[in-house]
Amino acid sequence: MGRLIVVGGSAAGMAAAAKAKRMDPSMEVIVFEKNGFVSYAPCGIPYYIEGLVGNIDELVYYRLDYFREKRGIDVRIHHLVTDIDVDKKLVYVTDKKTGRTSKLEYDKLMLATGGRPIKPDIKGIDLEGIHTLRSLEDGERLKKDVIKSNVIGIVGGGYIGVEVAEAVRKLGKRVLLFEMLDHIMPTFDKEAALPIEEELKKNHVELHLNEKVVEFIGNDRVTKVVTEKGSYKVDTVLLAVGVRPNIELAKRIGIELGETGAIKVNEYMRTNIEDIYAGGDNTETVHLVTGKPTYIPLAPAANKMGRVAGENIAGGKAKFPGVVGTSITKAFNLEVGKTGFSLKEALEHGFDAVAVDIRHGSKSHYYPGFSKLNLRLVADRETHRVLGGQITGYEGVLARVNTLAAVITARMTTDELKMLDLAYAPPFAPVWDILIVAANVIEKQF
Repeated sequence: MGRLIVVGGSAAGMAAAAKAKRMDPSMEVIVFEKNGFVSYAPCGIPYYIEGLVGNIDELVYYRLDYFREKRGIDVRIHHLVTDIDVDKKLVYVTDKKTGRTSKLEYDKLMLATGGRPIKPDIKGIDLEGIHTLRSLEDGERLKKDVIKSNVIGIVGGGYIGVEVAEAVRKLGKRVLLFEMLDHIMPTFDKEAALPIEEELKKNHVELHLNEKVVEFIGNDRVTKVVTEKGSYKVDTVLLAVGVRPNIELAKRIGIELGETGAIKVNEYMRTNIEDIYAGGDNTETVHLVTGKPTYIPLAPAANKMGRVAGENIAGGKAKFPGVVGTSITKAFNLEVGKTGFSLKEALEHGFDAVAVDIRHGSKSHYYPGFSKLNLRLVADRETHRVLGGQITGYEGVLARVNTLAAVITARMTTDELKMLDLAYAPPFAPVWDILIVAANVIEKQF
């Protein structure tokens, strides 16, 4: 019997705790979480803001008493781990409610400190009414401000920016969305992002592309967003410009960081310090397209990393292979999916890449509800290997992006993709699926 201490109670941390305890019921497992929730779904916060989720507690997968009574895991919320003595195997933790600091010994340690929102060095960024969105507490604060506001400025046109823009518009608020690049969704190619921009404009989101925010103005509370092109009155601002790994504690105790700036681990989720594991949004992994380190902070990978770490903490030999960066969201009625590399990303990583843009039916043209999908397929000119796909449409995006994720993971070529035995029936897909069409068309560019 030993003691596992987990620092951080979100996806990777709770997955590691649960798996380790399941593998070794005799193990004592303690989880320290600095906020008030564990095992929650931050991806659901925009839907809470919109009102689709009535109560913030509905975004919690399991209650504290479930872990304590059903799983035998000692979860302590509002507890901040302030330091770790790796030689003596001691964790120093402060109870945020009482201010009391204590120390506990550990046999194994899991760092699941997650990521933190990027706050750019912009004048006025600490004014009241300027929010970031990471925890459920962040979501509660933002919703309270949004409800009493008329104009919301959103800085950053990625997934969170787009999702919150939809949520706020559905509350009847005016939305100004600022993106410093020339297109929405920075991980997409400009061409693939056009349908998303059209959907946002159709729903009266005011897009300000190629506009870098340089200042926030206000006395105590923000009243204006200033860009390189103009000044705009706002009541509330959301900063949604990305996430960086929360690695301050890891750095302080000598844990090696990777080339992405996140914690470096091996395939077993072990760090360079014996008996210390890491996983989730504080940790880098391998991109399966290049085989090189990458930092892609998404929930499915975080859960799997935690599960692998937990199994190995309990004596197993599980491996986490890496990711291809598969993601999906929606902008109002438009489904938006991506996996692997965009053309821009593929070229930046040294591939002799080409892309083709296909617009094709989501189902048979005669079947009610027929609509068109947009697919940008990316492949390597020399090897014909499929490198990525960006898909938008009003239905059927999930099936295609997941299929492409499997294709990319298996290192399949366009020759193999075009012969995949994909399902066909008029309500679900045309006889020539858009993936098959794209694979045939892109080969003309080789």
